[in-house]
Amino acid sequence: MPDYLLNEHLASKLGLSLEELARFESRGLIKSVPKKGRTYYSSQDFYRLKGVLFLMRQRGLSVDEARAKLAPPAASACATNS
Repeated sequence: MPDYLLNEHLASKLGLSLEELARFESRGLIKSVPKKGRTYYSSQDFYRLKGVLFLMRQRGLSVDEARAKLAPPAASACATNS
């Protein structure tokens, strides 16, 4: 089971505001887990968003371009390469 980070901690670690974090969630990049009135994100979400932010900040990619770079290859593409 993955570790979870409170939304404030995740935002702080990535240099984001809570509003920016919510925007990434609304775009489907991450998914929060509500628990006892608090909002948490998985460590997998942390590393995914960290990668997206790196590509955006360092490589100048858009959110959609960064998401595409980090997406796993499609199953059909894997099957044709075998």
